[in-house]
Amino acid sequence: MIQRCSSLLLIIILLAGCAGIEHYKEDVKVTLVNIEVLESTLLEQRYLITLRVQNRTPQPLSVAGMSFDIDLNDRAFGSGVSNQGVTVEPFNDSLFELKMSSSIFGIIRQIQSFQQDQQKSFRYRISGRISILGSLISIPFDESGELDLTTVADPGRANSAAE
Repeated sequence: MIQRCSSLLLIIILLAGCAGIEHYKEDVKVTLVNIEVLESTLLEQRYLITLRVQNRTPQPLSVAGMSFDIDLNDRAFGSGVSNQGVTVEPFNDSLFELKMSSSIFGIIRQIQSFQQDQQKSFRYRISGRISILGSLISIPFDESGELDLTTVADPGRANSAAE
């Protein structure tokens, strides 16, 4: 009897924890700010990734670390982890600089994608988890965006399109 009650209590706590994660997901927004090449070897490239983490709550967000994956044009590109601890103040944001690794195969897939599709836009997706200091909770994030390459190549076109 006691064992059943303990099991039931554990299940209720786990379900409540999962519901709490969904609450956090809406309160935290992660966006990609910059990608900078650090070093490149024959088989691996290293990048410095800058992410902006927005805290949309009235409580401080104490980040213990995070993990992430980046897809470019719907293809896996690179991944990274960080144990950088930062507190994001209420209704504020902070920049995180993280290192990311990509293999030569990620670059090859991107080149093939551009050659095959003759793309006019560049899509990215960043997804991962933010670990909260002193908690078992980690907050999932999944953001995406698109950059129109025709306006990057011809800034005058972007101005005429806006008029």
